[in-house]
Amino acid sequence: MPDRLFERVLSEVSSRGGGQSELFVQRSRVRRFDARNERLDGISFSDTLSLGLRVFRNGRMGFSYGFREDDSEVCRMVESALFCADASAPDEAHALPVIGSPAAPAPEFYDDGWRSVDDAARAAFASGLERATLSADPRVTRVRTATLSESVAEVAFRNSAGAFGSQLYSFCSAHVEAVAEAGGEGQTGYGFGFARGLPGLSLESIASEGAHHAVRMLGGKQIPTGRYPAVIENGAVAELVEVLIPSFLGSQVAKGKSMLAGRIGQAIAASRVNISDDPLDPGGSSACAFDDEGVASRTVPLLVGGVLRGFLADSFWARKTGGSSTGSCRRAGAKTPPGVGISNLRVAPGVQSLPELCRNAGDGILLTEFLGIHTADPVSGDFSVGASGFKIEGGEVTVPIRGFAVSGNVLSLLSGVVAAASDFRWFGNVGSPSLAVASIDVGGA
Repeated sequence: MPDRLFERVLSEVSSRGGGQSELFVQRSRVRRFDARNERLDGISFSDTLSLGLRVFRNGRMGFSYGFREDDSEVCRMVESALFCADASAPDEAHALPVIGSPAAPAPEFYDDGWRSVDDAARAAFASGLERATLSADPRVTRVRTATLSESVAEVAFRNSAGAFGSQLYSFCSAHVEAVAEAGGEGQTGYGFGFARGLPGLSLESIASEGAHHAVRMLGGKQIPTGRYPAVIENGAVAELVEVLIPSFLGSQVAKGKSMLAGRIGQAIAASRVNISDDPLDPGGSSACAFDDEGVASRTVPLLVGGVLRGFLADSFWARKTGGSSTGSCRRAGAKTPPGVGISNLRVAPGVQSLPELCRNAGDGILLTEFLGIHTADPVSGDFSVGASGFKIEGGEVTVPIRGFAVSGNVLSLLSGVVAAASDFRWFGNVGSPSLAVASIDVGGA
């Protein structure tokens, strides 16, 4: 932790009338390489320092930010934070979090191997990803983009109550968007991978996935309107679960904007549905040892056996609602104050394979993608969106289908879950297996 920097902040706050203070510091190093048209199309390097300062006094909170650590920047930040605090409305919930020293750092969030990988190797990975995708199938005619991104960060905090902590993080991700063509028809497919360092990524797997997802949708047919048993592929389940995120936040509950308000202890999904926020799983992209105000991370059960157990809260909203922080304070960026949010939201897997779920569905659909599920009503959970996928006939996945719509309600759909597959996967900071549901309404031909 930059002790001199914090002492400078504390001294400046004291000289300007006093109050409690909290300084959050992030140093990050980001490298990105894009390949397209059989050449390296773009390179982006950034090395940044971000400072976030909160000051609390007289029941008020002020926030400011900066990108340098010199004395003039510190003075400006303190002056801005105190001005905002004195100009804001008082609220007894405004105060530093009540914490001791955070949990011990989790070394699995960081891979020091990035130091031994040079930029030429990173560029070669992006270019190789494009070539491997093009060679995966003769029907893949071009690659819209093949990208490798690598980030390394050190996060540290300290507050005037004596709490402090620091943690190193690293992650490396790659993705490819392929275009497959046949008979005058074109389809796109996406492949991706995530690891704590470049050696953890498989170029071949990402390329194969991108090519496969593009090729598999060629020759799509229409499906008649009706109500079908359905298997929802893991990536589509993750999209669906994202609709629920605002409803799990204590801030939205308190504001009357959560579809789950007042339902703790009630079954809101099938007994096979278990959802938690798990910042301690290094497989998720937002894993962290402590939250963005220093409270130690822990796994928070949200749905257990389909029953709602609780909501996520930072210190402010915990005080507002009479609860305690769940270690769920997040910062969307350096320029905005922290607030309550998810870390890694995960749906627990089952024991059956995806093919077994399809066999048990009999005649139905395998839904692989929602088109615009973000437009679902975040308060009611109602949705009506486009989708694509495959027909399931006699328990076997057959022809691709597209040009149809699905409608319903997120909670009703989760209440109809009959099985979860074993194919759990992280999609950024939301992870899920495939789910089989009793039925879904389809608007087709």
